[in-house]
Amino acid sequence: MKKIKINFWFFILVTFLQFNYSQEFSKSFLKESAQIILNDSKTCILTTISEDGSPSSRVMDPFIPKDDFIVYMVTNPKSRKVAEIYEDPRVVLVFQNKSGYVSIKGLVSIINNPTHKIKFWKKEWSPYYDSKENAFLFKVSPYSLEIVNFDSGISGNLETWTPPKVSF
Repeated sequence: MKKIKINFWFFILVTFLQFNYSQEFSKSFLKESAQIILNDSKTCILTTISEDGSPSSRVMDPFIPKDDFIVYMVTNPKSRKVAEIYEDPRVVLVFQNKSGYVSIKGLVSIINNPTHKIKFWKKEWSPYYDSKENAFLFKVSPYSLEIVNFDSGISGNLETWTPPKVSF
């Protein structure tokens, strides 16, 4: 009888450790869970690298037309973020809702093509620009994302707090 009890508790311990320390999720499950957070977020934080090498963050209004994690945003061509992106196109976008967050690392392309601006323009941006010609469109192409979504059971590693990552 003791042998059965020990094996039972050993099984429980191993199951607990595997669940809490390995958290293996499929790439599609992680992406679906991340998309929920992106869809719930009204804004995101865009972080660029300033000319002195330090992070520079600001709140942005994203447009996410599909589920491929390509994000579009608009800005004033004279803003400091444009100069920072010309110098180094690597950025981080952070989206948050009540259940967790998604952090996307990617590269920005600056778009000034009128056809692309019309295709990827949110009507909510119009009050801030007298015309689309006086704005730059950012296209953020992701190369990785990290996610924490407690509603989906996705959390960071208990020891390191490192969240699951998806590479594109």
